[in-house]
Amino acid sequence: MEAFDLERWAIPGLAICASALVSWWYRHTRGWHSWPVVWKTIVGSLVVARAIFVLQNASQYAADPLSIIDLGDGGFSDTGGILAAFVLGAHLTARIGTPRRPVLAAILAGAVVGLVGAVATLNFGPPSTPVPLVEIRRLNGTPVQLRTLAGKPMVVNLWATWCPPCRREMPALEEAQRRHPDISFVFVNQGEDVATIQAFMAQQKLELDNVFTDRAREVGRRTGSFAMPTTLFYGNDGRLFLRHVGELDRHGLDSRLEMLARASGLKR
Repeated sequence: MEAFDLERWAIPGLAICASALVSWWYRHTRGWHSWPVVWKTIVGSLVVARAIFVLQNASQYAADPLSIIDLGDGGFSDTGGILAAFVLGAHLTARIGTPRRPVLAAILAGAVVGLVGAVATLNFGPPSTPVPLVEIRRLNGTPVQLRTLAGKPMVVNLWATWCPPCRREMPALEEAQRRHPDISFVFVNQGEDVATIQAFMAQQKLELDNVFTDRAREVGRRTGSFAMPTTLFYGNDGRLFLRHVGELDRHGLDSRLEMLARASGLKR
């Protein structure tokens, strides 16, 4: 089991604190005691979010069932957790008789803090950060440290099979990988299992090198990349040169690869 990572849990922790603060404010200004419902909603939504994530990746967890309780892998379904929070909040307030306003306000406060934290990490994080120290896995299950793939200019594409823009940009990335052997292209799938990835590649007839799984979406978290697709361009010094959020067509990709090549001293 991984050691506790303060950075990974900082934003969720602040979101929970925001919910608690709003609940406390309503208690002391209006006399509405909503915290019992709020904390049960938080715990319940986390359980649901974890359960959905485990079911989505059942084939990988089946090989090591005890890893299901290893919350250190960061594996939660964000959408499932948010929906569960509102459903549980509504159910518990009706059942216990607690006013819905403070519960809803506490849930919204937590959601807003989480969203603002994610955006702040994306837009105001330190520039020129190095390739993160994070483990990813090849499709055959072999673990690899992402940083060991650096050493020359590197393009890291964060994607998922359910993401339409990710699917549309894959042919351009596949072609670029063939045309630029002096640049390392790394495709890190976020949150999906090997069978899903392989089925997608076979269906689309994609021939990509360096395809990896990141079941816990750790690369996205460590780089502040919460939207997909996100493409990260690293120089030959292993530091972030450029980040692009959204779909890349061939022209947009080529222009960014040219900038990366010039900055890295590659001859064209």
